[in-house]
Amino acid sequence: GSDYFEAKNRGWREDGFAFGGYFSLNLQTGSEDSTPHWMSETLLIGAWELIRKDDVAGRWAFGVAHDHTLGSLTTREFADRQGLVETPDDLDTSPDKTFTTLGLLAWEHEFYTGEEQGWGYRVGQLFVAGYFGGTVYLDDDRKFFMARPLATPAAAQWVGNNDIGLGANVVLWRAGYYLSVAAIDGKANREYPQFNSFADGQFLYLAEAGFEQDVDGPNEMIFRITTSHLDLDGDNPDQGPGESLIVSATKRFDDIWAVFGRWSKSYRRFAPDYRELLSLGTAWLQPFGNSEDFLGLGVFFGDPSNAALGDEYGAELSYKLQLTQDVSMMPDLQYWHRDDPEPVSQRTSTWIAGVRLNFEF
Repeated sequence: GSDYFEAKNRGWREDGFAFGGYFSLNLQTGSEDSTPHWMSETLLIGAWELIRKDDVAGRWAFGVAHDHTLGSLTTREFADRQGLVETPDDLDTSPDKTFTTLGLLAWEHEFYTGEEQGWGYRVGQLFVAGYFGGTVYLDDDRKFFMARPLATPAAAQWVGNNDIGLGANVVLWRAGYYLSVAAIDGKANREYPQFNSFADGQFLYLAEAGFEQDVDGPNEMIFRITTSHLDLDGDNPDQGPGESLIVSATKRFDDIWAVFGRWSKSYRRFAPDYRELLSLGTAWLQPFGNSEDFLGLGVFFGDPSNAALGDEYGAELSYKLQLTQDVSMMPDLQYWHRDDPEPVSQRTSTWIAGVRLNFEF
């Protein structure tokens, strides 16, 4: 309740310690197969700020996630039964029924060199999808949309595949503009810090430039361009090196409406389900006068990496209902369509209905 969250805020203000997370339960069913899909996720995150001065701050940050397939089908298996190239839920444990990761264990240090300017770094076990290519409402913890094409830049070959590992990130910012570069272990197991893999010297390199205005405010505007290079041994198009490009933007209007979009594409390496993806959306941020709720409509257009398959496109309508300060429910309805060319000559038209229950702490 409110006393718990106030105690958390007081702990951060007075002691520099923050801790929280969520437990979520996702349920989906589709029109092409009656077997339901159940998933849960538990996320624990925290920070301990040991340095707190006017011109410098430093802290340890950590994050642990545990994903569990509760039903008989993983997300990938559920998508296959519905005839989909991508998955209608960004959360997946394939090929196993559980997945646990220490996705974040890093030291973060910031230096403020003037008004609205400075630089910082983080080093350790990094979850780079949390720092690169973000678009607020198209984020990867499924706060606003469930379908993976609307929850991640799924056509960027490193997302969900090579995005957790030991590395370093440096950020410079000035008057709304920023530049961020990073290098992490490109072949880590994504579960825990893997020093022997890091020593192999095959890295994921990222760079992002962007502009942010009125951050977290009623008229927030964000524009980002993100590039990557994955330096791995192997043969293309599935296992070798590759590059990707992401362009994303978000704009709020008086904290009532928002529009957002993201385009992502891979080059040379086509390990993800899509080689190119465009996702667009709009949101009513105070539906029916409820300032804590969210009504979103997103559409996507994906070009599968498998050239024998036709373009896949779809839409998702979601409504996030904030029941209490710490409990929310989000029903959603998705429609997917694809026309495969010769020699497959198959049409896929699928409806997915789902709900996400979320408890924050």
